[in-house]
Amino acid sequence: EYVGQTQGSKDVEVRARVTGIIEKRLFEEGAAVKAGQTLFIIDARQYQAQVAAANADVSRAKAQKAQADREAARLKPLAERKAIGQKEADDAASAADLAAAAVQASQAKVAELSVNLGYTKVLAPISGLTSRSQKSEGSLVTANETLLTTISQTHPIWVVFNISENEQLRLNRAVAANQLMLP
Repeated sequence: EYVGQTQGSKDVEVRARVTGIIEKRLFEEGAAVKAGQTLFIIDARQYQAQVAAANADVSRAKAQKAQADREAARLKPLAERKAIGQKEADDAASAADLAAAAVQASQAKVAELSVNLGYTKVLAPISGLTSRSQKSEGSLVTANETLLTTISQTHPIWVVFNISENEQLRLNRAVAANQLMLP
């Protein structure tokens, strides 16, 4: 018989991925949780406002692109008939290309901010047992720094124990003398 200590086969630190105030803790400390279960909810209002503002930027960029496309389409036949200078037509085409790029950039910003909005719900990355909650409701958490809790996967579970040198020598001799067979 040996004294041992059990530990999960996998331990995961659950951290906030966005900065904000914890509104709710949705698990019992020490309880089992499933992968994907919501553990904490961080105040999402500022992230919702950022997504709304970014969506407005997308609309504005699309309107500017439509205006630049109309201008380029209007000037192209005039440039072909030499009614205007080629530089003016080229500038209109470049403005249309820049407006298209601005639409893509604003759409990428919406995607980024939507991801951050999703991070206001802190999910369990694995199934297992939770540790003590490091932060409670009303606490400020900082993105990627604040440890919220730890989850230990207990299936399978490891048992760590130490064997003294004398005991190890005794076991090795018993195996060598065929008095003991190890699994």
